[in-house]
Amino acid sequence: MTSIGTLSSFSDAKKILEAIGENIIVADVNYNIVWINPKAVNLLTKVISFFDVEKVEDIIGINMSHFHRNPDYQKKIMDNLLDTHSSRINIKNEYVADIIINPIKSDKTIVGYVVMLMDVTTVVEEEQRKEEIIQELSAPILHVWDNTLAIPILGIVDKSRFKIILKKLIKQCEQEDTEYVIIDFSGIKKWNKELPNKINEMSSCLSLMGIEAFMVGVKPELAQSLAIEKGLYNVPKFGTSKEAIKHIISQ
Repeated sequence: MTSIGTLSSFSDAKKILEAIGENIIVADVNYNIVWINPKAVNLLTKVISFFDVEKVEDIIGINMSHFHRNPDYQKKIMDNLLDTHSSRINIKNEYVADIIINPIKSDKTIVGYVVMLMDVTTVVEEEQRKEEIIQELSAPILHVWDNTLAIPILGIVDKSRFKIILKKLIKQCEQEDTEYVIIDFSGIKKWNKELPNKINEMSSCLSLMGIEAFMVGVKPELAQSLAIEKGLYNVPKFGTSKEAIKHIISQ
């Protein structure tokens, strides 16, 4: 598809590129950087030290492969690039962007490349924030009796999610006069090999706080995994939360 209209009032293409509100980098046919617009200068000034470049002005003339963790892979992509290429990049966990590369053609011959970095750092942070909220909501802490909390472990549990669950539980136990915690595994669907150790860690943390833990709803498959943790042998176990609550009331 070709462009339409004329740019007779804009004889300097650089002015147009400088006015675009995105990070733009131009490279020659050999992938050496030849020009950077002001917005990209501001961005690269913040991250350039990650790439062993002293100041942003030194970027001019540097090959694009210098900034890729796998230069050979990057060169392979560029050597075969005939149209738009896009991907997401992560710079040392400080900056996340969608990168879009387009060849610049003159009479069907590639004479250079224009690279656009779309800043999506805040978008990624928002996605992470939403994920944390979902994780917290998926592990509600319930008051089921005097000084007694119950925490249903729901869905799929991995290391990072269990960390959120434990942090949330410990915080609430600190804020309240908690004596008993019922850990309900009846809603758990999938777990990794680290889960038994993490459950033992939770039980130990509660014990050190003077809180007695109860495990309920442990399925046969999970029981086989938990059997390797000797520290869990003495943790009281019940088939249901109702049975555990009856036991607590009777004490």
